[in-house]
Amino acid sequence: MLDAKLNEELAEYQESKSMEELADLLEVIRAVAIARGSSIEEVEAIRRDKAAKRGGFEKKLLLTEVITKD
Repeated sequence: MLDAKLNEELAEYQESKSMEELADLLEVIRAVAIARGSSIEEVEAIRRDKAAKRGGFEKKLLLTEVITKD
């Protein structure tokens, strides 16, 4: 049921772009984390770690291609 609620809240936020709907989305994300045996703090720590390693979205840049040297 939480997954369905997550989809519902995301759709509502995408339609309205309101901070109230964004707060509702965060509340459901918190509930999902707890239901999965985690916490919003653990999710936030994972987010910070990934942002430090891969970058975040603050600069509004989009990576379109990755080129590796073989």
